[in-house]
Amino acid sequence: MHQRRNRVRVGGRFAAVATVVLLLAAGCGSSGGSSGGASGGDDSAKGPLVVASWGSSTSESMRKYLAEPFTKETGIEIQIVDAPGKYAASVQAQSRAGKIQWDILDATSAPDAYALDKLGLLEHLPADLKADLEKILVKDSVKDFGYSFSALGYLVTCHNKRAPKCPGTAKEYFDAKANPAPRQMIATSPLVNLSLAELANGVPAKELGTHEIDLDRAFAKLEELKPAVKVWWQSSDQSQQTMRTGEVDLGVMYSGRAYLLQEQGTPVTPVWTEGLYNPGFMNVVKGSKHKEASFRFLRWIAEHPEAQAGWASGTRNSVPNPKAFDHMTPALRESLADWPANREVLANMNYGWYVKNFDEVNTRWQEFLRG
Repeated sequence: MHQRRNRVRVGGRFAAVATVVLLLAAGCGSSGGSSGGASGGDDSAKGPLVVASWGSSTSESMRKYLAEPFTKETGIEIQIVDAPGKYAASVQAQSRAGKIQWDILDATSAPDAYALDKLGLLEHLPADLKADLEKILVKDSVKDFGYSFSALGYLVTCHNKRAPKCPGTAKEYFDAKANPAPRQMIATSPLVNLSLAELANGVPAKELGTHEIDLDRAFAKLEELKPAVKVWWQSSDQSQQTMRTGEVDLGVMYSGRAYLLQEQGTPVTPVWTEGLYNPGFMNVVKGSKHKEASFRFLRWIAEHPEAQAGWASGTRNSVPNPKAFDHMTPALRESLADWPANREVLANMNYGWYVKNFDEVNTRWQEFLRG
């Protein structure tokens, strides 16, 4: 075994849980006038658009399958910046400074998207665009603040040669006495960890999406598991690296990154049963100077299922246009969160509860990580 396993690590520093820190400091009333509206005139319809993405395969897939074809067709240039796990904190900081630097958020994790919308930091879709998107995309994927893109599962993933046993349920995963293998979990999403803890506490998967989490009980369950969690990862690249190097033998990962590990030669098994379904959202940042062009790009993506299929092949995350499945191999379709056999066994998370209890959840989460 590796000596590095004796350290509990959170991407370098506990204080780097960037998803929530600035949101907590600002509170729900902080999003007022500094972000303003989009600029009028020619700038709104032109670029260059700045798209915040997740880095690595996600940014590359955005560039190759979406941004470049869009630019070739429209002449609107797109710049991609890597900001894995930093959307919420960065948008909040830009708003507070009165300097919005990004136009579009590429696949904002649902907890962050709902929180940013509550803070008033996301543009709402124009009525005509929203109506058109609802006709094109899968049911319930379109919200006022954007549409689901890059749906994934948070899955327990095990290294086939190092993990003595791969847990088949959340309850088994949380039983570190029976299976003490070193684990990893995500640092930047308390809702994911609390939801998994409640599954381990016996909440039925079918009820999780409407379940109001018992914070004392959920944190107690996480405290039980904490000694076995050697890495609290802050980026998907980090979660892959720790599995490759042997720093951990199993743990929670994005489904797409688990399948990419397989493809790249690391022998891992993703477990869909009692994983968590999580959509990412395409959002336009409140105060974008290129709002009209940004919405044009969102429409273009929605209307191009073949481009979505290419994007899915590069990320192993699911896409919202049902016609995209016609352009995929069977192996790719079956690795996605929206594939019926996978979607059926994934539990939903209660985003409404999370936004309502945002401050308490994130305060306690930071205390948990520091403790």
